[in-house]
Amino acid sequence: MHTNVGTEYVEFSSPLKLLGKVENYMQEVINSMKTSLRDVAGQSLIKLAKHGKEQWLTMDPAQTTLLINMLTWTKDVEQAFGAIKSDKEAMKKCHSH
Repeated sequence: MHTNVGTEYVEFSSPLKLLGKVENYMQEVINSMKTSLRDVAGQSLIKLAKHGKEQWLTMDPAQTTLLINMLTWTKDVEQAFGAIKSDKEAMKKCHSH
């Protein structure tokens, strides 16, 4: 899959044959796109844990990076909210990394 601007590319997770009625194979294209993007996002989470945020930022397509960054930020903030009763500095610690 190519972006509209043509600078990023995401490969389908598995080959896709365009056979039969267009209505059927277009749905298969959509399903394959969703599966592929889910796979790329999962791999991106692994890369983030392995390489750290600074190196990870340039490893994946921008939309995937934005998604995973927002996902991890939300997880960190929710954990900080959960810890704030026992640790008044939880939010500051959350934003320090």
